[in-house]
Amino acid sequence: MDEDNLIKLIKEKLIARENTKDSVVYQHYGQIETPPNTSLFKKCRTLEISHVSIQLMNELYRFEKTPWTDWIFTGLSYQTLFYFEINYFILPFIPWQMLIEWPVEFMISNQKICSFQERTLTRSMIAKLPDDVILVKMKQQKLTEEATEFIRNKKIKVIERSNQSCIWEE
Repeated sequence: MDEDNLIKLIKEKLIARENTKDSVVYQHYGQIETPPNTSLFKKCRTLEISHVSIQLMNELYRFEKTPWTDWIFTGLSYQTLFYFEINYFILPFIPWQMLIEWPVEFMISNQKICSFQERTLTRSMIAKLPDDVILVKMKQQKLTEEATEFIRNKKIKVIERSNQSCIWEE
C-alpha cells in the first residue's frame, strides 16, 4: 500500500469515527454492568452512557479507580464525547464543578443540561442554547429580562440550585 492510499484510509477511518455514535448501559436493574472494551473508542467519537448512578458520579469526581472510571478516563484521552443520561433525582448529587467544567455532557430524558459560570446570564448566552434544554443555575446567578424572555420562548426548563456543593461533598 502506498503512502497516499494509507493517508486516504486513515482519513476515512477518522471521518467514520467522528460521525459514529453508540450507547452503553451502566447499570441494569441496579446491577452494574461491565464496561465495554476500550476498542469502542477507536470506532465511536460520541458515547451515551445510560442509567448512570450517583455512585459513578461520586467515583468520577473523586478520581476513584474502578473499571468504569478507568474506562471513561481512557475514553477522554481518546477525545470521546460522553453524554451521561441521568434522572432528576441524581442531578442534586452532581457537583457544580462537574456541570460547568468537566468535558462530559449530562442529559435528562434526552434533554441536554446546560450551566454557566458567569454571574449574570444574558440574552446572547441563552440564544446560543438549543431549544428545550434544561438550564441549571445557581441562586446567586441573575437572568436579564431579555434572557428570561428567551428562556420562555425556547421552552427552556430552569432548575435553580442553592449552592455549589452536593450532598456527598459537604
